Amino acid sequence: MADEKNEESNNNFIKLIAIFVLMVIVAAGTSYGVMTYFTSTQQEEQKQEKKEFGPTYTLGDFTVNLSDSGGYQFIKASIVVEVSDEKVIQELEKRSPQLRDVLISNMREASVKEIEEPGAKNLKRKIKNELNTVLGEGQIENVWFTQLVIQ
Repeated sequence: MADEKNEESNNNFIKLIAIFVLMVIVAAGTSYGVMTYFTSTQQEEQKQEKKEFGPTYTLGDFTVNLSDSGGYQFIKASIVVEVSDEKVIQELEKRSPQLRDVLISNMREASVKEIEEPGAKNLKRKIKNELNTVLGEGQIENVWFTQLVIQ
């Protein structure tokens, strides 16, 4: 009887140690995964920050009524783009009317919430993608608002 209790006690102790070891392994694996993710994210951000800027081109100033405001609100923006190489600037100059139309259309469709979000990242991304579809050669790398006013 005493041997059975002693054996049962040993089995419980072994189970407890096994659970503890398993928990340590899971915690270590989770920590490693989280740290790897954050480290790789930081490295990508640093690479983007260190990336040299390409040539830039000023697309101009735009004043556009916002469509969801009933014509009572407008946006005034000055837009500059970074391009992949100098040849794209010639393409931008050649396609100026198409580019202005794309910009005006995208800004008219934008909501005030989209414009007021920090950095207007979604609007910039949308403009960049739309402008790249118009270009025949090269591409736009970044879009910047050098002036952005909503009234």
